[in-house]
Amino acid sequence: IILSKILGYVYRIIVARYYGPEVYGLLVLSLTIIGWFALFSLLGFDTGILRYLSIYRGKKKYDKISYIFKFSLSLLLITGIAAGILLFIFSDIVAEKIFSNPQLSIFLKLFSLTIPLTSLKAVFFPLMQVYGKFEWVLFASKILDPLVKVIALVALIFLGVNSINVPLSYLSAAIIVSLFAYLFCRISFKKIFKIKPQKDKQLVKDIFSYSWPLLFFTLSMFLLYQVDSFMIGLLKTVEDVGFYNAAVPIALLLVTSVSLFSYMFFPVITQQYAKGNREIVKQLSQQIGKWVYMLSLPLFILFIIFPGVFIKILFGEEYLIAINALRFLSIGAMFTSLFDISKQLLSMKGKSKLILKDILFVLAL
Repeated sequence: IILSKILGYVYRIIVARYYGPEVYGLLVLSLTIIGWFALFSLLGFDTGILRYLSIYRGKKKYDKISYIFKFSLSLLLITGIAAGILLFIFSDIVAEKIFSNPQLSIFLKLFSLTIPLTSLKAVFFPLMQVYGKFEWVLFASKILDPLVKVIALVALIFLGVNSINVPLSYLSAAIIVSLFAYLFCRISFKKIFKIKPQKDKQLVKDIFSYSWPLLFFTLSMFLLYQVDSFMIGLLKTVEDVGFYNAAVPIALLLVTSVSLFSYMFFPVITQQYAKGNREIVKQLSQQIGKWVYMLSLPLFILFIIFPGVFIKILFGEEYLIAINALRFLSIGAMFTSLFDISKQLLSMKGKSKLILKDILFVLAL
């Protein structure tokens, strides 16, 4: 995860320094818009798949695992392709009518091709997590993905291609990571692919019932984290979006401590909860809460006292206008890291509707 942060920053720094605030702002806006379409295409199933796969893995019901996997893969591939086509068709309208920036259109067209690939990863990665292949999920999502982006971007720059290097590098990474995830699952979980499970309408209903509130929860969370960049792009300029987003990724370093544990934490506590081992769930939650706090606090203090140092080193003096933004964002990121465990415990108990109510209140606020 630490390596992924380094690679992620290298990528952002190359874009921000080589192309300037405007292209960097186009990247951020594109990711914001593509995120909305990708979220709707997933239908909230990404978390639902992980929960139900974890439950039936704990009960050793492999026919149920196979059914959930195959049904979800078929459904999300269809919705992913549909969402990608819609964004491709309406990219000119979004770019010119809403943001008054025609250059945004080509970014959106290329990014739209990544949506079906996102749907594939939303099914393959939970299967890998449930079977304890955490290191391979982390390798694919945290190392392979940013590494391919950096290599592709640098290679395209040397070839002399213009600013479309940025979306092309994202597309290259999405293709390679999706292919890796598919081949890994196909080789490692042959039994899941070979089983021909019977249709289970009740199971599908249960997954939908659990997942649909999470669609709105995830959308609300996405809006919560992206509404700032979106409104700056809408009311000011793409360049201002670029300046502001020098602060955002630095503040999000505070959430790294949660990322260190979340890939293992949720499937493990869900399996233990399904087995009735509540004391283990309690102990894990308390211990990881302490680790998250201890890892986040020193960095938080540095961001509050010396924000300009971090911005200047990573993005350059041109972006120092974002100093105060970094201070405020650091406070929010610190609270996010501390209370993420509580959210995962509620998800474990199936309290998805309660999570949705909470986040809608915060979003309105």
